[in-house]
Amino acid sequence: MNTCILRASAAALGCLLAAQAAAAAGTALVTSVNSEVRNGYTRQQLPDGSFQREYYAIASGGYSPGRDKDRSIDGVRFPDLAGMVAQVLARRNYYFAPDAKSADLLLVIQWGTTIPFRSAQYANATLNVADAANAFRSADASARASVNPTRDRGGIQSPEMTVRQVTLEQMQQDLYTMLLFEGARRDADADNARLLGYLKEINYRDDLSRLAGAGVAFDDLMADIEAPRYYVIISAYDFRAATQRQQQKLWWVTRVSIQAQGNRFNERLKDMLASAGRYLGSDSGHLIRQYHQGEVSFGDLKFLGYQPTPAPAESPEQRR
Repeated sequence: MNTCILRASAAALGCLLAAQAAAAAGTALVTSVNSEVRNGYTRQQLPDGSFQREYYAIASGGYSPGRDKDRSIDGVRFPDLAGMVAQVLARRNYYFAPDAKSADLLLVIQWGTTIPFRSAQYANATLNVADAANAFRSADASARASVNPTRDRGGIQSPEMTVRQVTLEQMQQDLYTMLLFEGARRDADADNARLLGYLKEINYRDDLSRLAGAGVAFDDLMADIEAPRYYVIISAYDFRAATQRQQQKLWWVTRVSIQAQGNRFNERLKDMLASAGRYLGSDSGHLIRQYHQGEVSFGDLKFLGYQPTPAPAESPEQRR
């Protein structure tokens, strides 16, 4: 699947910095949740509207550290994380199986910090191309202005044409290097988009509306995946298929993430799981970015202040 990777706009960067400042102040948090069901998984509902109880076994899918040391997540241990996840699962009528015969699902938990592409490398390569292009334009203009620049002088190319040729080759080399970095950037962005559940939403937002001034949502998504993010992924597999037939039959997967900058994983983990809780075992339909303000009482998992991120106000030009 092709994913168009563009640089975040100044407006998107401003929104990102505002969100970081709010999160750092402990008053707001933007969480992203994506949940999918697979292979025809459905839950049976009881007459009172609640879901029929299902039992699970639980396993660690591994921890993926980020590029830098981070005590707030490096120090989190799987038993502690699994205990918090179990509390959220109970709200959806999922319970830890007392024995292997009772288990319906095998839950695998992954957590970590994404490693985005180092944008400084790409930025430097882009600047080198611009500098080389300017040098070539100047050399080309000098060559055109010189007297008979293409005429051989005793079999030796004119100095002006030599400079032009050298600058052209340098521009081509720098352009090739930039394209290599662009490819690496696209690959890193696509990998993180898949990991966090952003890929479908990015491709959906990547349309002509971006060129008509409606690309803020797309830019926000790109800004997310091009910055380090904390994440937790809970995947539910058919327990019997996994243990008896060694088959990985995925029933559902829920992904939740927040930006790492301005946050501490161990302090925000409860908020992340509370955001993901209502979608466990169900299909969210699309990526959900939520603006969370206030505190979450994790004892009974009641939401005290969730609201969707408000849509950006239209500019006067858009209203015309």
